[in-house]
Amino acid sequence: MGLPENFVNRLQEYKVGSKLTVYFISRIDQIFFKLYATVDRGGYHISDLLTLNPTEEELLSAAKWTMTHDVSEGFREMLIFALKELGYESVANKL
Repeated sequence: MGLPENFVNRLQEYKVGSKLTVYFISRIDQIFFKLYATVDRGGYHISDLLTLNPTEEELLSAAKWTMTHDVSEGFREMLIFALKELGYESVANKL
């Protein structure tokens, strides 16, 4: 299904000693994944998403990406409902 566009370019490198390199995903990619997980599974993903304090523009991009991973009308309806419940009605109205 694919990763968000430019995902690899946003990876943050962290070297541990001379033999280990760890890569962390960026904040925007965390928003993409947490929005998808919020709609798909709920639970702690909701608080994680809110802790990231996404902008409306970031959530709109994330929402459009999530709909490429589940193209069903049911998922779209749950996404819109979740965004409204989280206080992002203006984002929901753009989907």
